Amino acid sequence: MASSEFEARRKIIQAGLAERKLDALLVSFSPNLRYLSGFTGSNGNLLVLPGRAILFTDPRYTIQARQEVSCDVRIAKGQLVMVLAAAIARLRLRRVGYEPARMSQEVFESLKLKLPMKASLEAAGGWIEELRMVKSPSEMALIRRSVETNSRAFEQAIARVRPGMKEQDLAAELEYRMRRLGAEKPSFETIVAAGVRSALPHAQPTAAPLDAGDLVVVDMGAQQDGYASDMTRMLFLAAHQPR
Repeated sequence: MASSEFEARRKIIQAGLAERKLDALLVSFSPNLRYLSGFTGSNGNLLVLPGRAILFTDPRYTIQARQEVSCDVRIAKGQLVMVLAAAIARLRLRRVGYEPARMSQEVFESLKLKLPMKASLEAAGGWIEELRMVKSPSEMALIRRSVETNSRAFEQAIARVRPGMKEQDLAAELEYRMRRLGAEKPSFETIVAAGVRSALPHAQPTAAPLDAGDLVVVDMGAQQDGYASDMTRMLFLAAHQPR
């Protein structure tokens, strides 16, 4: 996705800060962080201010962060909370919005204790999620691509299904195929359940073999470029598979 789209999303947040009486918004939830910046690392915080944004992360992502994002990058040599608090103090921010449903109580209390006396954390829950509800044309194209990857992986994997194959092996084959086709990872834990277990809505794949005459439920999804797909299929395993 072009960096201009991430910048446009941040501008929407920046334009809404004054209306919400905020000096900045702190984003820590990974999907929201990726939505606003493109950063895919596992540890990061984005501070969105009027006219600029700063991504804070740790030294593991020094190169990756600068490759993925178009905003400023700060690499924290110590605890991320300490670096964030210092930046908030240096920038003289007073009211900093945060994601109450996405930030742990431990992180919230730790950051709150380290803030300057005149600075405060203000709940701004659901703001980014509301923006994410409306998909852009480029997002819809990425969702469609994820669905197509998922469908192709399913088609390739079931062509290898034979009686005696384990549920776990079919699940592994499905995930292998989706990764080969470009998925980052499964969008959730792949479900494969055969026979009487096919009635379980969230069965975990086991070492049980697939028997001829079994009904086999497959529930799978691919995450690609940050967008997830999800589909459920029911198979009937014949005694003799066509060649």
